Amino acid sequence: MPFLRLIADDLTGALDTAAELAGLCGQIAVMWNNEPADAPSCLAIDTGTRELPASDAVATIVKLAPFLKGADIAFKKVDSLLRGPWAAELAACFSLGLWRHCIVAPAFPHQGRRTLDGRQWARSDGGPWRDVGGDLAASLRAEGAPASAGRIAEGLRDGITIFDAATDADLLEIASLAAQAQGPILWCGTGGLARALASGHHIKPSHTLQKPVLGFFGSDQGVTRVQIEACRPHRMTINGESDVEEINRRLASSGVAFLNIGLLSNMTRPEAAARIMSAFGEVASGLQKPRTLIVAGGETLRAVCLSLGATSLDVVGQVEPGVPRSVMRGGRWDGIEVISKSGAFGEKNLWRDLLIENGLMNEEPD
Repeated sequence: MPFLRLIADDLTGALDTAAELAGLCGQIAVMWNNEPADAPSCLAIDTGTRELPASDAVATIVKLAPFLKGADIAFKKVDSLLRGPWAAELAACFSLGLWRHCIVAPAFPHQGRRTLDGRQWARSDGGPWRDVGGDLAASLRAEGAPASAGRIAEGLRDGITIFDAATDADLLEIASLAAQAQGPILWCGTGGLARALASGHHIKPSHTLQKPVLGFFGSDQGVTRVQIEACRPHRMTINGESDVEEINRRLASSGVAFLNIGLLSNMTRPEAAARIMSAFGEVASGLQKPRTLIVAGGETLRAVCLSLGATSLDVVGQVEPGVPRSVMRGGRWDGIEVISKSGAFGEKNLWRDLLIENGLMNEEPD
């Protein structure tokens, strides 16, 4: 089993990338903020830096990056839409001098993310492609990093190299460059690159849901709003403690409750996270313990875990690439299964189809 160390700027990203490596590494613990004293051989850490100013994010990364030293797979996960101060974080990480090479390949084909001409492109539900990151090498050079665009045919070079990829086959070729390494490699990408690194060691996806199923959604992404709307019979907007009785009634009668937090459009992300944590904290103590918890959005999931007193999430598999399955450890809901995703991931009927497949919702026309 390889020695894995992964850091990600948010919790759902840490989970979905770790899920791609679980077949190779076995169960992977995902924790937040700090490396534990008795760290397992395969560990991912959520730095919680995506929403921070670049200077604060860099300060956190400089403290945590040495955690990657000496790993068989050292992985710096970046957002597939390149949100947050990703370039400043990677530049700070590489500047520590722990690696000779850094391979940057943020494509995630399954989730509509590809890298072409050194730029990151994204689309949702078959819509138009849009440039979400500009010139990646230029962004890194602006942070003082030795970065350049590369080509697979030209092989591996020293410094930070950005590689184009539009398919999983492209990512497999990029992963094969490890054989040319003249020193330690820092891998930088998303679940797509992690999947390539674990080629031949993938866990079969599982769509099984154990009732009761509680969904919790606080992401401001349009993708998430559409996905919840597709589950109208089970959707419920909540405000706090006064909603507990109705939530429990739904969990007992139908086995499903999808909760949406009412957030004001002008809320900052920290304000939204505080609101999510407050609302969930108000209802959690009175809710029956679910067997499955579904959450969209990294800030939402972190707030939920903190509210419950959880200490880690152990990744055990996935529903599909980008939608990992984990088990909550510690706290009031210790042992429940968690299905999570980035707020920006997934087709519009992701949750609806999963509920229908498990007999928890009747099929309705789109």
